[in-house]
Amino acid sequence: MKDQHITQEIAGPDRTKTSKRRKIAGLAWKIVGGLLLLIIVSCSMSIDSVVQPSSVNGGDILPVTLNVTITTNTTQTSNFMVAVLVPKIWKAAQNSTITFTSDISSGDQGMTLIPAGTPAPQGGGLDWPTLLASKIGNGGNLLPDYEWVAFYSNTSYSVAGGATIHATVSIKIKTSPDNLLFKLGYCVANSTDGLSSTDRYGSAFSSCFQVNGTGDLIDFCNPQLSTVDPRTSLDNDIITVTFDGGVQSTPLDNASQVYLCISGITDTGDSLSVCTQTDQTKMTPLGLNKWQKDIWPRKLFNLTDNQHLTGLRYYFTDPTGGIRVGYAGGSAPFIYTFRCQ
Repeated sequence: MKDQHITQEIAGPDRTKTSKRRKIAGLAWKIVGGLLLLIIVSCSMSIDSVVQPSSVNGGDILPVTLNVTITTNTTQTSNFMVAVLVPKIWKAAQNSTITFTSDISSGDQGMTLIPAGTPAPQGGGLDWPTLLASKIGNGGNLLPDYEWVAFYSNTSYSVAGGATIHATVSIKIKTSPDNLLFKLGYCVANSTDGLSSTDRYGSAFSSCFQVNGTGDLIDFCNPQLSTVDPRTSLDNDIITVTFDGGVQSTPLDNASQVYLCISGITDTGDSLSVCTQTDQTKMTPLGLNKWQKDIWPRKLFNLTDNQHLTGLRYYFTDPTGGIRVGYAGGSAPFIYTFRCQ
């Protein structure tokens, strides 16, 4: 009995160790199994080529073709997702049509806008536009007036494991009449994997695309020496004029003070000028050679009730007025046109 008791005392700890090993092994297999599941249940997507014109006229339809390859690891049923990065003023959610053809479908397949606020799959609660902006980015566009707009296929598709599928996406977007430069973006994914890892989606950006439209050039591609906020306003609105001397070298690089030299163009063709170096035109320093001035055009130019401005022409000067910096750092004035949204 004594020997049996000793055996039991020795065997007890061994059983405990064995049990722990089994639990650890089981946990390891669960982890490995989970990782394998992530690897198996997926589609790999790529945008092989983007066909788009280098420019269109303002108000015309922009036609784009994406050639896409989809590779599957196992059977999956999902909706196809296509998203575009565009200027907000195009209102692409209302002015776009997207269709596609593929090896596993017959004829043109329709797509429908995904409403903003709809959570993206595996996106941590973020909707598609927000997730696309955070993971894919903005393509190097320098003005903030852009947006991602996403679409789902009207039908979900079952695909077999180990398949390679080719799809051709046709995108048609009606542009606004505005004169602009912009770097367009594209993304393809599906309603199961979302943007969970870089091989689950395909993305591409264009070089600088031009719309030959009307009004002041809205340049998303090149550094902005000066901006006016808001971009669209009337002469009775308060606007903010900014000079950012940090984006390129100008004769005002070492200026301790910067002033606004500005002319208002009336609807009768008259030019009203305010170009004296006073507190009325002195700009506020923001640091890093960036300056800002809030103005109320009607008050600045002392307009009568019958006078209305169609636009502004302006420069930036030093305290003497002898140094003057215009568009792109040259001698031509910056131009701002008043208009409704």
